[in-house]
Amino acid sequence: MNYLAHVTLAEPTDETRLGALLGDFGRGLDVESLPAGMRFALLEHRALDQWFDDHPRVRAERARFPAELRRFSGILLDVFADHVLARRWGDLHPRPMDEVTGSLYRSFETYAHLLPPRLVEVAPRMAADDWLCGYGDRANVRRALEGIARRLRRETPIARGFDELGRRYPEIEACVLEVWPEANGWLEQRRKALRAADPQPK
Repeated sequence: MNYLAHVTLAEPTDETRLGALLGDFGRGLDVESLPAGMRFALLEHRALDQWFDDHPRVRAERARFPAELRRFSGILLDVFADHVLARRWGDLHPRPMDEVTGSLYRSFETYAHLLPPRLVEVAPRMAADDWLCGYGDRANVRRALEGIARRLRRETPIARGFDELGRRYPEIEACVLEVWPEANGWLEQRRKALRAADPQPK
């Protein structure tokens, strides 16, 4: 799961959507300083990543990547899933996409004092260029992969993995469309269980 998927699957408040995004910006983050709802969403992000990676359909899809890309197939599929979500938004979510993404972008100002350094750096560009809605454009998917490749410490073939999106789009889309409702159901059950055990998470 990547940025758009996590923000979309989070509970529908500015606080929890930002918490869901923070799972990808952990370095320099003071988790204990976060409001309870934000902290809950951050931990949910981590649990959801593990659930997604362990899902049999996702594992099967990752195994279909060429050998040179298989090590990075999790990253590639995460980004591709955001592309599918953006393209098929009307089929997968009841609210307008700009309502969901706008909630996140507003939270950057509301909670600016809590943002870790990396998010402080990218948040203005993310909001100004509307990165999340932009995932529907394949050119932006390519740019996202190139950005990931630049941040890694050594050269990788991640950016070249973009070609897999075009080559296998129908099966990648089918994977996302199959797993998406299961992710919603799994999160709903997880939230119910956690809140039954602790109605006000600390």
